[in-house]
Amino acid sequence: MSEITIIVGVVFFALLIFCLIVVSKTRKRTQDELSGKEGVYKGPAGEPQWRGKLPAKVNDYVCPRYVYENLVESTEYLPENGRIIGYRISPELVIHSRVQYNVNPSSLKSYIRRLGGKLLDPFDVLELHDNWKEVSALRIKAGDKALGKFQFWCCSQEGFPVCAKEHDRYIFLEDMVGFAKFHAPLILKR
Repeated sequence: MSEITIIVGVVFFALLIFCLIVVSKTRKRTQDELSGKEGVYKGPAGEPQWRGKLPAKVNDYVCPRYVYENLVESTEYLPENGRIIGYRISPELVIHSRVQYNVNPSSLKSYIRRLGGKLLDPFDVLELHDNWKEVSALRIKAGDKALGKFQFWCCSQEGFPVCAKEHDRYIFLEDMVGFAKFHAPLILKR
């Protein structure tokens, strides 16, 4: 009797594991199909995640400009090119068009994954600092909010999440990951 109980228990457990795997794969496939449809995105931006590829470098960069989903770049707001996916602020650097506000350390990785992009490194932070007012002006021209005070998540030279802050025209990178109640905007690069 105990051998039969053990066999039934093992079979039941194996079936349970099998069902969980099938449900998990079905759910993942459904989410992948939804995220691939135009206009369907469950991320914080409420917009489809752009999955295109930007050129690694452009040779005609002069000043900050819009980068549209069809890869047209312009200093003028041209909505006929689709939505703005970012702002080019150097020949090699395009920052994400979306700024996610009030991101705490525990949700940082999930927002990076949802928005699609990478944390700015210290050199990128300096580049954005030099173009902060110009990017704010472009955002306002397109009907978005200006960038707030100079404070946002980025990464250290070692690749760890830190917060870039400006104080008396100096830029500091502070480790705020251990502070659960700390919130800062998230600006990513494409």
